[in-house]
Amino acid sequence: MNAKPACIIIHGSTFFAPIIVPLLFMLLTQDDYVKEKATEALLFHVMMTIAAGIAAILMLVLIGFLLLPILGLIALYYPLKGIWYAIEERPFRYPIVHNWVR
Repeated sequence: MNAKPACIIIHGSTFFAPIIVPLLFMLLTQDDYVKEKATEALLFHVMMTIAAGIAAILMLVLIGFLLLPILGLIALYYPLKGIWYAIEERPFRYPIVHNWVR
């Protein structure tokens, strides 16, 4: 399987199935590069979900009202950047979680 369409689908899964699609690619593909990208995307989505939950709780002390839109922008920006980089066949790493994947 070619890595380019797989990476585009993995990064684009943010908009329709952010947990299931990277998990399927992690389990079903033989390509190490695609597995690495799927793992990064999955960790990024899980991390953003946890951060959004914390920001929702922090709405009780009003700081969450500032954090939630910022997290939303981050959750949209990096997958879109990943799609763009995959189209151009350039390497892309999600912030923070790329060091967790080896």
